[in-house]
Amino acid sequence: MSKEKALKLINKYLAKQEPKKVELSLVDDFEKIFNKAIDEDAQIGVALINSLSKGESKYKNLINDYEKAIKIGENALNSAKDLGVDLPNTFKNKIASSKEGVKEARKLIGKINQLYSLF
Repeated sequence: MSKEKALKLINKYLAKQEPKKVELSLVDDFEKIFNKAIDEDAQIGVALINSLSKGESKYKNLINDYEKAIKIGENALNSAKDLGVDLPNTFKNKIASSKEGVKEARKLIGKINQLYSLF
């Protein structure tokens, strides 16, 4: 076999092999990007769940604080009433605001629980 014929055969063989290398390279590139996206997706999910959990805990603490304020405020209203004294409207409004705060915090906890179900 002549040198030229051997080179032609080698070139012909290599020409057939290059597309396979390119295709394998594309598959490798895809796998790397896909795996990176999956990892980032999982990290985002974990971060969101952690944030939701912290928010839920803070809202529960807030409800406790509001409920304590309501109890103390209503005791103050009753004590003032027993003494024949009327407390200022701003004080009464703060008790009403505390009750609304409890309702709103409970609604938000419900929304947080709905978000949990998405994960």
